[in-house]
Amino acid sequence: MKLKIEQAIELARNNKSLEGVIIEDLKETQVPAVDALILAEYGIVIPAQNIYYKDDDIAYDPDFDEVTWSKEPLRMTWEEKILLAEEIAKKNKDEEEISVKVTIPDQEVRQWFNANYDKMGQILGNFIIDIYKASKIIKE
Repeated sequence: MKLKIEQAIELARNNKSLEGVIIEDLKETQVPAVDALILAEYGIVIPAQNIYYKDDDIAYDPDFDEVTWSKEPLRMTWEEKILLAEEIAKKNKDEEEISVKVTIPDQEVRQWFNANYDKMGQILGNFIIDIYKASKIIKE
């Protein structure tokens, strides 16, 4: 289905699927940065030269604007990541620790799991979130 970019933006804003949509005027139309982000969530990437923004549209955010950013990638050990995750969890009152019993019949796998136990919580937590999101999409 061929659509104009404004029609695709409207569909995306209304949480409608853009699967199979072809944007007719993608290369010749400028798009506000916010709309480019909305379309990107639906898999439609606007060429960088076609995205524009106005400084007046950008809200001040002290959590973002007061940070000194570095271009260096953040290098942390697993232990540091765990401590950071625990700090974030303490700040977020909505989070609750959940225990799950896992049975692993293979001794070698159990040994590996026990050696990497501290990493499993974060990995499994993200995995469970992804499964939940996928199940909601399937139900729709």
